[in-house]
Amino acid sequence: MEIFLGIQLLALGIFAGLLGGILGLGGGVVFVLILPSIFTHLGVEPNEIVAYSIGNSLFATLFTSLSGNLKQIADKNFYLRPVLIISLPGVFMAYFLLHYFVHSLHYSKSVFNIVFLLVLVALLYRMNSRRLSKKSGNEPDGPHSEQAKGYLLTGLGAGAISALTGLGGGVFIVPVLNSIIRIPMKKANSISLGVISITAFFSSIITMSESPIHMVHSFQLGYLVFPVALFLAGGGMVGSYFGVIIARRLSENVISVLFMVFLVFVFFLKIREFF
Repeated sequence: MEIFLGIQLLALGIFAGLLGGILGLGGGVVFVLILPSIFTHLGVEPNEIVAYSIGNSLFATLFTSLSGNLKQIADKNFYLRPVLIISLPGVFMAYFLLHYFVHSLHYSKSVFNIVFLLVLVALLYRMNSRRLSKKSGNEPDGPHSEQAKGYLLTGLGAGAISALTGLGGGVFIVPVLNSIIRIPMKKANSISLGVISITAFFSSIITMSESPIHMVHSFQLGYLVFPVALFLAGGGMVGSYFGVIIARRLSENVISVLFMVFLVFVFFLKIREFF
């Protein structure tokens, strides 16, 4: 792999980690946007581009989110109980979809993109309506009464999005925790990073245990191409550490607005894939 490409991946990892640390996303959304072109450049066959991109994105996201979690633990801002409750169904859902669907040759990302766009629209509407409710003073304070049930459903949704897109699930976890279960934005971001670490860890094991039809690098295990994933992960760990520090200095409202802007950005990127 070219040295220049490695430097590019490292820089992209830093940017993804910084964004992921601030918004609680783990950085997967940046990884999964650039990896298809990287693997096309490396000669991966078109019918395996999705599996390679998702697998390597989740591996890099594992280290990016882990760096953010270590900082959250050091700051005593880590919430173990909700992380575990959300992670358990997330891991099972991610395993099922990765093993039986994503790593098959029948997975069509275009179909999921339509579903994903609908999810983004729903989340944007819900987050915006909550902000309006806060301004009008009509929103009840405190978490939703059926919190445990909400955690379980959040885990299933996060596991599905993680497996099908390689985003890590944070793009689903944060809006649901904040807008539906009514958990403060900074706490939702912290929980999201914790869940992403666990689901990405088990998803990476699955990725390394599979057998691709076409191998593209000598330093490769399953769908995981280490020179690509490690450069992204290294940069992501650095960026995520500083992203968490920045997030702690921002207000809840600023983070919420940044997250909505980010969702709109992803929405238009997904729309662009259809043209």
